[in-house]
Amino acid sequence: MNKTSVRTLQQFLADQDAYHASIDGVRGPMTLAAVNATLQRHASQLPDGADGWSDRRRAVACLQVACQQNTIEVGPIDGLWGPQTEHAVEVLDTLQKTGSKPTPWRDQPTLETNPNGWYREAELEQALGSPTRKPPLTVVPCPWRLALAWDLGTSPSGIGCHEQVADSLARILERVHDHYGPQRLRELGLHRYGGCYNKRRKRGGTRWSTHAWGLAIDWDPSHNKLRWGRDRARLARPEYDTWWRLWEEEGWVSLGRTRNFDWMHVQAVKL
Repeated sequence: MNKTSVRTLQQFLADQDAYHASIDGVRGPMTLAAVNATLQRHASQLPDGADGWSDRRRAVACLQVACQQNTIEVGPIDGLWGPQTEHAVEVLDTLQKTGSKPTPWRDQPTLETNPNGWYREAELEQALGSPTRKPPLTVVPCPWRLALAWDLGTSPSGIGCHEQVADSLARILERVHDHYGPQRLRELGLHRYGGCYNKRRKRGGTRWSTHAWGLAIDWDPSHNKLRWGRDRARLARPEYDTWWRLWEEEGWVSLGRTRNFDWMHVQAVKL
C-alpha cells in the first residue's frame, strides 16, 4: 500500500461514516480504528483467522471489501496486496474521484492515429538528413521533476528533442501531468528519464536508432529492459494505460504496445 491507496481507504471509511479525520494518506490510529469497526460489520465476508492479521493486512482487507461493495473484481478477501488487488483499488480510486469507473483498457485497440504526420522509419534519413549530423534540437521543459535513470541525484532541465516534435511533446507532458500529478508520477517511476537524443545505432541491430534524430524517449529503463515483454515490464501494467493513450493520441508509438519489447521506448516515428 502507498499513500494513494491509504487515501482511497480513508475516503471509503469516511463514506461509511466510520472515519472523521483528514484524508491524508497516513495509516494512523484513527484509520486503524475505522478499519476494525468496518471489518467487524463485514465479519461474515472474512476468512477464519482474520482477527489475527496485522494492521496492514486488515487495512488491505478493508479495501478489498470496498471493492466488492462497488462491484469491482478484486478476488478473495485475504488481506494480501497482489496485482489484482492493486488494480481493483486503482479502479476504486478513479470511481471515488470521477464518479465512474475507468474504461476497460484491454478492450480498446492501440491507436493508429498520426495527427502530426510523423515519418516512417524508412523515410527518416531522406526527410531529416543523415543522423551523423546533429539534428536541430529544442529543450522541452517537463512539468514534473525528472531524474536521470542512471543517476537519480541529477535532474535534467528538460528533454532535448528534434524541433519538429517539440510542440507535440510539450502537449503530452502537460496532459500527463494534469492526469497523474507529480506524486503519482513519482510513484509510477515516470520521473526516471532514460534520455532522448543519442547518436547511436539500435541496440542489437545495425540501423540507426530513432534516438539519433531526437525522435524517441526512454522512460524508467531499469524496470523496462530491452528484451522484457509484458510479463515483466512495469510500463505494461494497467495503471499506465492512460500514459500510453496520451502519447498515442499524438501519433507516438510504443514499441512495447506494438511489438512487446523495449517497453521503455516511445517514438514520434511510425513503424
